[in-house]
Amino acid sequence: MAARRLITVPAFLLATAVASAALPALLVAAWLVSWIPACRGAVPTLLFVCGYLWCETIGIVASFWVWVRHRDHERFMTANYRLQCWWANALMVMARKLFRLRFQIDGRDALEGPPALLLPRHASIADTVIPMVFYAIPFGVRLRYVLKKELLFDPCLDIVGNRLPNYFVDRGGQDSERARRGVAELVRDLGPDEGALIYPEGTRSSADKRDALRRRYADVPEMQAQLDRWPMLLPPRLGGTLAMLGANPGRDLVFCAHAGFEGSSHFGTLWNGAWMHQHVRIRFWRVPFAAVPAGAEARQQFLFEQWDRMAREVTALSAPAAQDSVS
Repeated sequence: MAARRLITVPAFLLATAVASAALPALLVAAWLVSWIPACRGAVPTLLFVCGYLWCETIGIVASFWVWVRHRDHERFMTANYRLQCWWANALMVMARKLFRLRFQIDGRDALEGPPALLLPRHASIADTVIPMVFYAIPFGVRLRYVLKKELLFDPCLDIVGNRLPNYFVDRGGQDSERARRGVAELVRDLGPDEGALIYPEGTRSSADKRDALRRRYADVPEMQAQLDRWPMLLPPRLGGTLAMLGANPGRDLVFCAHAGFEGSSHFGTLWNGAWMHQHVRIRFWRVPFAAVPAGAEARQQFLFEQWDRMAREVTALSAPAAQDSVS
């Protein structure tokens, strides 16, 4: 951990300084290449990347100040949670303004009530902040995240994310016994204002990843059937998700479907204008704890049924005629 931060923290601070100093020249270059159709999002993407670097720099400095100032554990945790909320909200505000995004939310009533376990679709780099901006912040829920270890190369997620009760898993071993135990422990002692989040797909869904799964499991009829069953999603990875459901201390489940962020699996994909003027539609629905069956097999069947609904919701939200309340 310390060795990683000795590399990532100076690297991000240096990148922020260099990008800021070179910004005028970079903006001119971005404007010129934006006339190429494949690079039409160059200017807002450049500004967003610079803004992201500044969010990281401010977050690094603020996290150090929090560490110096707060010795009381509860105040320390509260300050880190507020810093996490600021970071997520700042990124969303920048994305909205720079890419002129519009958000349309359905199922707000599902977010009301006691904190829940959140199971969202995973399709883009924006998926980390959507639950924070539309659920955790407005409803005062402290979300515990299950995230991939690769995100620890982001200094803010590394520093603040490890101070807060989150669990970082190796994507290559998410279904291992150790990972299952870690996910289960994450939810067993949830406080009254805490919820938890896991991405059942385990990684960002894309056509390339679905095609790769088809090739990799060409001789596995069950996987082929699941890919046919959910053509816009990845099949849920059962290990971590079932571990969370099995250790659930009595919380309802909230599922989150969305459409509009497809084609933006990393920063590089934004250059082609994938986010420009996008109308992002998000839909939540709540399943009461009492409706979640007992037993691993029954829970797996339940999860597949919810994934059937996720597929239907994503299809409906992707249709041009989809109309909901605008945020």
